[in-house]
Amino acid sequence: MKIEPRLYRGMRDILPADMLIREELLADVRETFRLWGFAPLATPAIEFRDILAGKYGESADRLIYNIEHKDGIALRYDLTVPLARVVAMNRNDLPTPFKRYQIQEVWRAERAQPRQGRFREFIQCDVDIVGTDSLIADAEVLALSIDLLGRLGFPGAITRINHRAVLRGLMEVCGFKPEEEMDVCRIIDKLDKIGEDGVREELAECGFAAENIDMLMKTILSGDGTGAMLDEVESKFHDNKRIAKGISDLKRVLNFAESFGVQPESVRFDLALSRGLDYYTGTIFESVVPELPHIGSLTGGGRYDELIGLFSKSPIPAVGITIGIDRIITALLDAGKVEHCKTPTRVLVTIFDESLAEKSIDLARKLRAEGVACEVHLEPVKLKKQFEYADAQGIPFVVILGEDEIAHGLYSLKDMRAGEQVELDFESLIRKVVD
Repeated sequence: MKIEPRLYRGMRDILPADMLIREELLADVRETFRLWGFAPLATPAIEFRDILAGKYGESADRLIYNIEHKDGIALRYDLTVPLARVVAMNRNDLPTPFKRYQIQEVWRAERAQPRQGRFREFIQCDVDIVGTDSLIADAEVLALSIDLLGRLGFPGAITRINHRAVLRGLMEVCGFKPEEEMDVCRIIDKLDKIGEDGVREELAECGFAAENIDMLMKTILSGDGTGAMLDEVESKFHDNKRIAKGISDLKRVLNFAESFGVQPESVRFDLALSRGLDYYTGTIFESVVPELPHIGSLTGGGRYDELIGLFSKSPIPAVGITIGIDRIITALLDAGKVEHCKTPTRVLVTIFDESLAEKSIDLARKLRAEGVACEVHLEPVKLKKQFEYADAQGIPFVVILGEDEIAHGLYSLKDMRAGEQVELDFESLIRKVVD
């Protein structure tokens, strides 16, 4: 019986045209992470369920893929909680501070939205600094993410920044109880998805007082996001210790970030930014591209000083950020900043006829030795068909090696884009295809 080929909802095959873009971007990501002094780490796809559960919040916990197995295991939801486990298990073997990057798949049972770059299986690219509460670390992570987005093609990305202490202080001022704060944070985090009316409705459904909701919404939606707004909030709520602490931290982070090269106009203070995960304790930030609002955030992160303490005898401060490579690819394609390419091949070496196949194979070997990506057409079909193959694959150059070329020690090179064909010696051929 034949089996119908099919994919599970939210999963996808990534064909070569997309994989080539992905691999090139991931190489840039790795290079940038290493340039900033971060070391690589890998963790298993499968974790014990109790390691993951209860760390993200009730709504996020429902998105964990649990595996039906007697040992109580699940697929990792993110890379931050596994990092916390690693640090707790290997504390004596890791430096302080511990600067790590990690690029691996995660899984979430959420509604897939391919148009927005949302899938149930996707790659996260994380950088974290563990073991220091210095706000220089917050600024470094922030600056790295802005630097990386610029390298990937989004120098105009805007990073929104806030502080959990400011949010909690505002909730306190607006009449919310301490035990209600995380629920309010999770609902506010949906603002970009469901809008102001949707947030107000969900807050009301939770039974919060209308006057508290109204005061909170008016406050978090006010201001222009500039540095002056920090002073305004500080002045208006100067008697609230939480808000004062959060604003003080944010000012220091932004000052350090400027020293790292961050331009003030690329960062906006946003009182509505909450980051829905429970483990954040301090600075929080995420980056967006204003001209591509449908994509959502390209990066997101913050300080989480209490998470690792859940796995160790004492708390260990940490701050980090994740880069969503799938959303970045979607954004690059939507903005026309990258083009699909079907193959990495730079040169196709034709087989003029079967008796000359060895000559073509030897030429391909020599080209590869010079660092030129090439392939040999595997069948001695008519040259027209070999050219059609190169054109269909987007291969820019085709080499013809016939009896006349061999006799004169030359190679016929056709530029498929310009439509020009010339005869060259080997050194000139290399220069032409490399340029």
